[in-house]
Amino acid sequence: MIKEATYISNLNPVNDIDTLIQYAIDNEVPIMDKVSVEFIKQLIRIHKAQSILEIGTAIGYSALHFASVDDAIHVTTIERNETMYKAALLNFESFNSKQIRPIYKDALEAFHNVNDRQYDILFIDAAKAQSMKFFELYSPLVKRGGLIITDNILYHDFVGNIEIVRSRNVKQMVRKIEKYNAWLSKHPDYDTNFLDIGDGMSISIKK
Repeated sequence: MIKEATYISNLNPVNDIDTLIQYAIDNEVPIMDKVSVEFIKQLIRIHKAQSILEIGTAIGYSALHFASVDDAIHVTTIERNETMYKAALLNFESFNSKQIRPIYKDALEAFHNVNDRQYDILFIDAAKAQSMKFFELYSPLVKRGGLIITDNILYHDFVGNIEIVRSRNVKQMVRKIEKYNAWLSKHPDYDTNFLDIGDGMSISIKK
């Protein structure tokens, strides 16, 4: 399976932004895998999205990739970790990206910093136990027909396999993710598909 994943990853176009992958590995920063990033970029193209709200900047890897799809795209991205935020700022400057608006704040407190526009895509990739709160808080800013994408819905394959988890804290997180997935699957205002790509991903279309 690893061999096949590497083969698929290598088929995708190489981007200078991918130089950040080694930094993420060396500093144990969780970023999206290459295939998942390229999948979302294709959704951006298909959807002709021009405004994206990202919850969870980390070092700015995914935000830079999203902005790279088209010069007209504007990405607003929220990060609460100061170290990550500063690293992201350096990366945005390094790649001379004027399309990204970084917000240094806890996402649960940043609504009034980003509610100046409607978004074509909301991308949730932050504290996994808070996904439902992020969804409820920011979904009103998503246009009708827009997408809400949630990453890491399988959480290292622990979701759906909670019996293998030994840590009490991890079990609590897994239960919250399972609750979120179940809630999202039945949400009357969204059509949602759950995909086994990367660490699991859900794609919800706002009705």
